[in-house]
Amino acid sequence: MKLLILTSAMMMLLSIFTFAQEAAQTSHAPAQTVRGTVLNASTQQPIPGATVRIAELIKGANTRSGGTFSLQTIPPGRYTLRVSALGYEPHSTPLVVTSGKELVLTILLTEKIIKTEEIAVNGSKGGFTAINEAALISSNVFTLDDAYRFAGARGDVARMASAFAGVLSANDQRNDIIIRGGSPTELLWRLDGLDVPNPNHFATQGSTGGPVGAVNSNVLASSDFLTGAFPAEYGDRMSGVFDLRTRKGNDEKYEFMGQFGFNGIEAMAEGPLPFAERGKGSSFLVSYRKSFLDILSALGVDFGAGGVPRYEDLSLKIDLNAGEHDKLWLTGLFGTSDIDIRQSKLDTVLSGYQDTRNGTDILSVGLNWRHFFSDRTFGTLLLGGVASRFRTDVDSLTASREFKTISATPWYRNRALEGYATSKYTLSYSPDAQSVLTGGIETRFRFFDLDEYRTTTTFSPTLFSAKASGNALQAFGFANWNYRLNDALALNLGIQSQYLGVSNKATFEPRAALAWNFAPAQTLTFGTGIYRQAMPLAVYFESTNGVNNRDLDFSQAVHYVVGYSNQFAPEMLFKAEAYYKDYSRVPIHGATTSSFSMLNAGTNFGGVSGTGLLVNDGKGRSYGAELSFTKHFSGGWYAQTALSLVRQEYSGSDGVWRNGAFDNQYIFNLLAGYEWKITETFTVEFAGRYARAGGSPRTPIDIERSRRFGSTIRDGNLAFSGRNPDYERIDFRIDLRQNFNGFAIISYFSMENLLNRKNILSQSYNPLRDRVEEVGQIGRFFIGGFRIEF
Repeated sequence: MKLLILTSAMMMLLSIFTFAQEAAQTSHAPAQTVRGTVLNASTQQPIPGATVRIAELIKGANTRSGGTFSLQTIPPGRYTLRVSALGYEPHSTPLVVTSGKELVLTILLTEKIIKTEEIAVNGSKGGFTAINEAALISSNVFTLDDAYRFAGARGDVARMASAFAGVLSANDQRNDIIIRGGSPTELLWRLDGLDVPNPNHFATQGSTGGPVGAVNSNVLASSDFLTGAFPAEYGDRMSGVFDLRTRKGNDEKYEFMGQFGFNGIEAMAEGPLPFAERGKGSSFLVSYRKSFLDILSALGVDFGAGGVPRYEDLSLKIDLNAGEHDKLWLTGLFGTSDIDIRQSKLDTVLSGYQDTRNGTDILSVGLNWRHFFSDRTFGTLLLGGVASRFRTDVDSLTASREFKTISATPWYRNRALEGYATSKYTLSYSPDAQSVLTGGIETRFRFFDLDEYRTTTTFSPTLFSAKASGNALQAFGFANWNYRLNDALALNLGIQSQYLGVSNKATFEPRAALAWNFAPAQTLTFGTGIYRQAMPLAVYFESTNGVNNRDLDFSQAVHYVVGYSNQFAPEMLFKAEAYYKDYSRVPIHGATTSSFSMLNAGTNFGGVSGTGLLVNDGKGRSYGAELSFTKHFSGGWYAQTALSLVRQEYSGSDGVWRNGAFDNQYIFNLLAGYEWKITETFTVEFAGRYARAGGSPRTPIDIERSRRFGSTIRDGNLAFSGRNPDYERIDFRIDLRQNFNGFAIISYFSMENLLNRKNILSQSYNPLRDRVEEVGQIGRFFIGGFRIEF
């Protein structure tokens, strides 16, 4: 880690020195091109004649017949782009312009119901309105720049999302997302229309998080993050949606990027396809990333018993303009990761310590073909597939009286492959400016080869295994009507249905949302719906004495959300929301009486298997309120703050209502940044974040049983009756941007947990000292990075 800090600091100094030399030699200031396309949000048709201008500069243009625009010789810096057109609601979006890379944008405008000649941008909804027009409530839109500049985000969109209202990620080692008291397993990840169960390195089977994200933020465009009452097109999840969209590569010129930092060594290239005509919409984008610590290990650095996190990933995007009425795009993601943690190498080894070897692989490929039948009707066919492989070996160690390893006994093994091939067709029809009708059907052929088992246990005679292979059908269908009675009142109605061949169960899930702009810039919203979710495959096929869980039904959550928002300035938004989620049909123990519930599973590094025989008799609820304020980057600064009050409760097979694992009571985040423009080409940005959350509930340790078996055993009768101290952290980040003629250098240095707060993750029993000890989270943590664009 010291080597990483030293290298980052040296690179920053080198970039500043290079800047000084270049500034002394150049006679004209660097500049860049900002260009893109303006489209109708409902029909995806180009909008000619739209006015595009940069608010801070006397610079503008009108879109051409194909909806395209180009703004030349824009000085590097941060700006606000304003877009307006007759008959459309105005739009604004923040920009970051560097000299090393053209900025290529896709702007979506919403049609006005009452068409007038007024095209002023006051009250613009741009930057705050979800890209998906059907998402009327509990929506957040984010940009690539947000993932970079948010202090503590580490370039990971999942960690970035923890700054939004209602979101908790109080584990420094992982990016699990807990939305409004819901388990991380309730989050849906979607990448360019394709559902990806867990796009993270070192993923745990059945979960949705991990220590390092496999989705490279450099390939992302503006995307949606939904935290409740989401539209009918999203299925099989009960809490939230990460609807990620990748950006198009530059279709006019070749551009490159090299990056070194916490997430690894990275290289990216983009440009027009070799066989296609430049500037006609066909392009490629490819990015490769490799773990920095893996490289250090190859150079001979010894990381001891902790192991070396080795991972690499490849992201690919190909856009092909196949004619006036057809568009094709291919999105690919590949990732692999391995780590070998050997406690047998420690100087002091206790019986019960473990050697762990863990590896995961992920592959996701989706091909989209969009055909425009008319100016107001288009259909999209998605052909794709997703596969995930899990490789885990855990050996239990036996130690001598001298605390040296005597033997290693196999304790847990997992060799699992699961995924699906899919065909999905979506049709969108907008008969007029008031209505958008959307429907879709998807057929997934799921495949799996599960081989998971525990060979020995510490204190229970019951062994478990999940061993199965084969195929299963999963089908989805949805219909959605987005109707705007006028420019002030919008209604969204939809139905989602799904079928799972493993359990032979089906669902019917109606959903509705309403948004009323009752006063200038002020909106009241309401959303509700039924959300059903299947269990991870390992849960269905877990076998105890020859009996499995294949008869399990879908879990259910009913959402009720009300909200108020006030956009009192083009770049400022205040929002308040209150919600209630009513859970039912939750899997709990069927053969025994216990406090267990699947509502508390799926976080940290624990799996979702080994639960025993389950029935759908569990209940739960989560409820709370959120206040948030957001100011987009303008005038040299930005800010975002959110206060969330959340409670989570549940009951297991013992019938007792308890606080759940995600009942943190409150979450507070304050994020702010300021850009200091030293010269026309050199800027320094300061960013900070303060995060605080109520202590996570924990289950007390049964001292007597732990002492008898020499391992940590918790008292399930007192599940989540204890609580960790409050979580608190301050992060600070400095970014330096130097823009030269034809290339740009960006350096950053980040200090996480600046005050070295001793946050507690959990408790464990130490048999050597015969006492319960607290397991701490990461202390003060320094990271740095360096990027060059050309």
